[in-house]
Amino acid sequence: MRAHHRLLVVAVLVLVAIGLASLVGANVLGGQRVAEGGRPGLPHRTLGPEETPHDVFHRFRLGSIDGERLSPNRNDFAARTTPDGPLLLFLPATRSKPAEYQRFLTTALGDGYHVLGLDYWNLGKTLSATCEADARCYGQVQRNRFDGTRSSEYSSVTPAGSIVSRFRDAVAHLDEVDPDGGWGRFVQADEDITWGDIVVAGHSQGGGEAAYIAHIRPVLGALMFAAPVESVGPVHAAWMDRPGRTPATRMYALDDVRDSYRPRITGSWTALGLEGRGGAGGTGGPWRTRTAPPRPGADPHAILTRLPGGDARHAHSRVVKDTTPLDEHGDPHMLALWQWLLHRFPTPDVPSARS
Repeated sequence: MRAHHRLLVVAVLVLVAIGLASLVGANVLGGQRVAEGGRPGLPHRTLGPEETPHDVFHRFRLGSIDGERLSPNRNDFAARTTPDGPLLLFLPATRSKPAEYQRFLTTALGDGYHVLGLDYWNLGKTLSATCEADARCYGQVQRNRFDGTRSSEYSSVTPAGSIVSRFRDAVAHLDEVDPDGGWGRFVQADEDITWGDIVVAGHSQGGGEAAYIAHIRPVLGALMFAAPVESVGPVHAAWMDRPGRTPATRMYALDDVRDSYRPRITGSWTALGLEGRGGAGGTGGPWRTRTAPPRPGADPHAILTRLPGGDARHAHSRVVKDTTPLDEHGDPHMLALWQWLLHRFPTPDVPSARS
C-alpha cells in the first residue's frame, strides 16, 4: 500500500514538472526570441587564418512581435567575424528558408560581412504567378511584405509580420546576445534602419524583394539571384519605371542561362537598366560566363552563367542555393563569382569595391 502511495506521489510530481515545463516553453515561444540548434547564444566566433566559416551560424526564431505570433516562423541565420562589417540581409525564394543558403551565407561571412538570413512571409504562389501582367500588383505586394502597408487581396502581411518588423526584432536579439558585435548600429534609437550599411540580397521572390527595397531605400548595394521575375512580355513591374533611391551602379543580378524563368528575369534587368552596364565589349545584353568572374576592370551588372551538370528544371535554384554544384575540392563552382559580387561593396577586409 505504501509502495502504491509512493508511486502516486511520484506520478503527481512528474505531471507537475511537465506542466511547469510546458508553461515556460509556451511563454518562451509565445513572447521571446528562441535560440535553436543546440548552439550557444553568441553568434560570433573569430576565424583562424586557415579556418572556413562553416557551421558558425547562430540560429534563432522570433516567437512573436507586438503580441502577434509570426507565420511562417522558421529559423533565422546570423553570424559575424568583425564588429564593424556591413550587413548582408538575405531573403529566400518562395517557400524556401534561410537554412537552404548556407554556402553563400558563409562566403559572405568569410568576406567580412555581418550575415542575416531572414525568414519572412514568402508562402503561397510565386509573385510572378500572383501578378502576371498586372504591372502595379508587384509593387503593392512587395510593399506589403516590406512594411505591412498596402494590404490587398494578393497580400495581407501585418506590420508586425513584415520584413522591417522582423529585421528590427532580429537585430535587437542579436545585439542582446552579442553586445560587442556591432549589430545595434543597423537600427537607430528611433528604430530607423541604417540602410546605407546594408547589402540586400535574395533569391527569386527574395531577390525581387531585395530589388524593390533598393528602389525605395538607399542601400549599400543589392544582389539579385535568379531575380527579379517581374516581367511578362512587354509588361514589367510599374515601380521599375521610376528612378530608385539606390542607383543601378550598386545593383547586380545573376542567373543561369537554362533557367525557365529567364525571359521574365532578363526583361526585368532591362527595365532596371542593368543589361550591358559595365560588361565586356559594350554589348547590350547580359555578360555571359560559365562560372568564372569578370576580368579585372570589367563591372557587368547583369550576368548569365552556365553551371555544369544538372538540367533546366533545377537551373533556377542552383546559382545560389546549397544545391549548387561543387568542384573536386568540395567548393561551389560559383564561389569565385559569389566573391566577386560581394567585393563590389566595401567591407573591413575589402576596403573598396574592386575587381
